[in-house]
Amino acid sequence: MARIRLASANKALIAAGAIAASVPIVGIAGFSAVSHGIYHRSNMSTASEIYFRLTGNRKRLADPIAFDNYLLEQATKNERAIDAPEHLPFKVSVESLDIDGMHTFLLNRRDRNDRAVIYLHGGQYLKQPSLYHWKFLDTIARRTRAEIFFPVYPLAPVHNHEEAYERICSLYRTVAEEYGARNVTLMGDDAGATLAIGLAQQLPELGMDQPSHLILVSPWADITLENPSVYDYENVDPLLAAYGMRKVGSLWAHGLDPHDPRLSPVNGDVRMLRNVLMFVGTRELLYPDARLLFDRIHATGTHAQLVEGRGLNHNFPLYPTPEATRAIDRIVDAVTED
Repeated sequence: MARIRLASANKALIAAGAIAASVPIVGIAGFSAVSHGIYHRSNMSTASEIYFRLTGNRKRLADPIAFDNYLLEQATKNERAIDAPEHLPFKVSVESLDIDGMHTFLLNRRDRNDRAVIYLHGGQYLKQPSLYHWKFLDTIARRTRAEIFFPVYPLAPVHNHEEAYERICSLYRTVAEEYGARNVTLMGDDAGATLAIGLAQQLPELGMDQPSHLILVSPWADITLENPSVYDYENVDPLLAAYGMRKVGSLWAHGLDPHDPRLSPVNGDVRMLRNVLMFVGTRELLYPDARLLFDRIHATGTHAQLVEGRGLNHNFPLYPTPEATRAIDRIVDAVTED
């Protein structure tokens, strides 16, 4: 039944977009009716989903030939040095640093600051930060007055999880020693959220304290995507496709059992975590495993909050929508909480 409901809603979305494009006045009313009545979301979020479908990111992950070409393209692109986008009107300072051998951007360096955020960007381990990441972090830095460490960690297909964890662990140790772990928020989206919680699960054996808050946006909780429910949600996800994600997951694992918590944190020990805030949309294929991960964390008695984006897509807090604005309010409250 879930598959039927999701597929029907997807058809309604496409129909609404077609109506809105061809019949301006009546179409807008129908567009709003579908957005609010069926999806329970803003018109902007519905328009965003249509945009995602038109831009074709999902096709690159779903089509074998397109994905192989994408891998070759990213193998070259990810080895190039990147800079902060010059055309973005940042409200905070942005510096480019080398921290423990990893290219890291520091947003909002201040003379006196007792709060820091380490942000690990997503992109299925294949993509460098997008413009949405930069805008999102500029807003978080401005509103929290925290210094934000934004590392460019090693990416697939050339690199793997071992290299990424080694660099990120070193960065966390450096930041935690400077600010105190109680003043550090560890945050990430998509694959970056997986690295964030994977690191948090390893901290006890590394002799390091947990961050003050762990904020996860659309975490890729199980790299195998074996959960049967994934198929139902894949049918309505405009951004992600299981085929390509499983392929890159195998490359990222580099021979390690994909069920290992460093790759699939849903299988790890979550009892040591503290102050977890998770966001996930109900129209993304990562939803079933993210929900399972949250339920496991919550069952331990850990202070944990789940914000389900009803009718929303992957990484919804990063995009310019009313729902994202409310999500950012929650994130700012968490980062500034004493």
